[in-house]
Amino acid sequence: MHVIFDLDGTVWDSEPGILACMAHALHELGREVPTDDVLRSHIGPPLRSMLAEVGVPEPQLDDGVRLYRERYLTEGVYEASLYDGVVALLDAVAHDGHTLATATSKGEDPTLTMLEHFGIRDRFEVVGAATMDGAATTKSEVLARTLDGLGDPARSTCVLVGDRDLDVRGAAAHGVDCIGAAWGYGGAEELRAAGAWAIADSPADVPGLLDHR
Repeated sequence: MHVIFDLDGTVWDSEPGILACMAHALHELGREVPTDDVLRSHIGPPLRSMLAEVGVPEPQLDDGVRLYRERYLTEGVYEASLYDGVVALLDAVAHDGHTLATATSKGEDPTLTMLEHFGIRDRFEVVGAATMDGAATTKSEVLARTLDGLGDPARSTCVLVGDRDLDVRGAAAHGVDCIGAAWGYGGAEELRAAGAWAIADSPADVPGLLDHR
């Protein structure tokens, strides 16, 4: 089976860096900076959409993306931590003979930097991420790139593990089941409402769900 992982909110908790970079971009653009709770609720979509949702108007979005990335690539990527149990999860899934890949709306450059920083790049056969030029940013678009990199496998042999409703819907667009990572940013209720195939309360629950499937 091909087990495809979202990253932010699933493999690592990148909230501190993301919130700091959103606040930095908004401040530099002269926009009001919402509370952390408001900013947190918008983690998940592609960067441009995320900034628009937190108050960056269309004429300033290009500058907002630039300001966010400038800080994220130098500081934000390191303001993150792996979730407890995630490395054990990745190793267990690989030990069971499954192929691992990623599908993240995070840009390719920070994705590779963070995978190397955490020492887990070698766990993934295919690293699917958003293109830095904006050609592929949504979960559905990124997942299409991942599936292509995996050799366009039968969808019945693929599972996406992700923490937001965007992951569930992006997977469904390709006929792929999604295991909801309830330990991330969305929570079990959001994932269940979006139609997740199953809900994992912790990383340790995922291998058993894969066996059941």
